[in-house]
Amino acid sequence: MLRPLVLLFALAVVGTAQAQTFRIQPTLSTQLTWTDNVDTDGADTQQDWILEVSPGLSMVRESGRLKGGLDLRLRNLTHAERTEENTTYVAVDGRGSFEAIENSLFVNVDASVSRDNQSLFRGRVPGDVLDYDEDNEVRVFSVAPRYLFRFGSGGEGQVNYRERWLGGGTSSGGLGGQRAQTLGVGLSHPVALRLFGWSLDFSRSETRYDENATRDVEQELARGTLFINIDPQFRLRAIGGYESNDYAIAEGERGEIWGAGFDWYPTERTALSATGEKRTFGNGYDVSLRHRMARSAFSFTARRDISSLADEIADGFMFDPAYQALTSLRPDLSEFERSRLALEPYRRGASDAVRSNAYYVERTVGASWTLEGVRNTLTLSVLRSDRNSLDTLSGFSFGGELQSYDRVSMRSASISFSHRLSGFATLNAGYLHSKSTGSGEESDETTRSTARLGISRRLGANTDGGLTYRHTRSEGSDDYTENAVTATLGMRF
Repeated sequence: MLRPLVLLFALAVVGTAQAQTFRIQPTLSTQLTWTDNVDTDGADTQQDWILEVSPGLSMVRESGRLKGGLDLRLRNLTHAERTEENTTYVAVDGRGSFEAIENSLFVNVDASVSRDNQSLFRGRVPGDVLDYDEDNEVRVFSVAPRYLFRFGSGGEGQVNYRERWLGGGTSSGGLGGQRAQTLGVGLSHPVALRLFGWSLDFSRSETRYDENATRDVEQELARGTLFINIDPQFRLRAIGGYESNDYAIAEGERGEIWGAGFDWYPTERTALSATGEKRTFGNGYDVSLRHRMARSAFSFTARRDISSLADEIADGFMFDPAYQALTSLRPDLSEFERSRLALEPYRRGASDAVRSNAYYVERTVGASWTLEGVRNTLTLSVLRSDRNSLDTLSGFSFGGELQSYDRVSMRSASISFSHRLSGFATLNAGYLHSKSTGSGEESDETTRSTARLGISRRLGANTDGGLTYRHTRSEGSDDYTENAVTATLGMRF
């Protein structure tokens, strides 16, 4: 499973020879946290001090044949009281694209190793920096070569392959091993007859589990699309196709795909795309709206489709409203840097991912509005997600919460505000409120809220410091409150 990470390093080394925008920086992150409730699972609260010293390496390249970034950190956490919980592990966040043959052959790589409580009902709030239980570790790696070619006066085609690995945790509390292979072929000529265009796509995926799963699963998708180009800013799409999968039943499900959609670009600052389809699991859809103004950006996404935890970790940021807002407001940033900033709210507890090695039907609706002033930045976000279990199998040892509930829902709203006090100091504040519900043979409900207030300051050309206060409250299946104060010091060399 380390092969994609090794490949990412190799691509970075290959790309440095002619790189003009390649940055490689050793880093050292330290933080000292005091908490009045170190063990949120316990009946009695206990205070503790936790020191983290994490050396790391950050690499970003924004142009040339290699684009992307890689963050590596060796997290070392030491407790003053609960010394049995001291731990060390490697955290990884990386994604990149290498143009092996100009305009033809590309290789995409992504890697993620993190420890985060993915339960929406128990334990620490997702994104809590004090959540580093090895049972919560999730590892996702993928390699995806893609070959592009052209035909006729404007036709394009591609052949792509992706191999993705998912695993994590210990043998008694982890996800188990999962290996997904996907082969895809596509042909497209959107303006073949000026008014009309077409595209054909086919993909086949196979997911292999370790010995703990009852069986492996497969999926096939074939679509044909007719484009009707009303004008350069607006086009209609008519969709027909076929799909089959055995996610829900061993004998498999087969059915036709019928759908329609449109793409509308009324101005350079506005883009609206919508697709609706009839699928084997019901109605699927994908809606995206982005609108940028002089100092603000609004984005909205709505999606219903088959998904998995590996897909959400590796691809989820592309559908995140915060990422779309940053695309409009900060076009100067690389894709990797935008994705890293967009994921910050999730690292602070807005994540709605569900820990599961099975496939499920996911419905997500999210909106984000960002207002940027000379000294102030305000962001409002709302998110609603529902996940319905597809799997009716028995014997999965690591089915997660979708094994306990047929449906898991989460609603959240957040607000974040930053005020630049000076050229060196910034005041940050935020509040997140979420409610999670599990239903089926068992039922559950948990409400969580997190408030934070902090200040960050540049202490030198390559040194930053900060002080943050956080209050967390959880009510329902897991009741607890926590107050924590964290002092941070980060250095880049």
